[in-house]
Amino acid sequence: MIIEQNKKQTFRNAVITLFATVLFGVFLIIDFRALPHKPSLLIDSAVLFWGFRVLCAASMVVTLACTVYFVKQLFSKEPLIEICDDYLFDNSSALSLGKIRWDDMERIYIKNNFLNIKLKNPGVYFHDKNGLQMLLIKANLKLGYGDVCISAQGFQKDAKAFFEEFNKRKTIER
Repeated sequence: MIIEQNKKQTFRNAVITLFATVLFGVFLIIDFRALPHKPSLLIDSAVLFWGFRVLCAASMVVTLACTVYFVKQLFSKEPLIEICDDYLFDNSSALSLGKIRWDDMERIYIKNNFLNIKLKNPGVYFHDKNGLQMLLIKANLKLGYGDVCISAQGFQKDAKAFFEEFNKRKTIER
């Protein structure tokens, strides 16, 4: 079973995140204190003003990373998900691990519309991930999600067929 990328949805997400990146950039560039304004705690308090700017800078970095990811996905020829007899190929998120062999999966369960897979030896799959990706993977684990989280949001109309096909090869705990 192969689930292809939804190019329209990916393009829409790329445009939205690009718009958000530009918006946060504008908030960083404009010095609101120099503009005529009524007294405001946010603008007149140096701590809140610079805190807001730091928050905008961090948000800009995150939305820029999302934009890059969506543009990369837009031009990707790989399917979103592929289920074969030998492996599951996951390309559904920035934390995707690619080909995962069925016998490397220890536990499979569903939590909050995510298919979660606990791997027997996750280090084999995590060796090529960057620091930000590892930070997000650790956050997922602390929230009770698996080493692999596949959201059915990206392929809603194929989700039921995906879960049925997956369940044929590996039992999903409910």
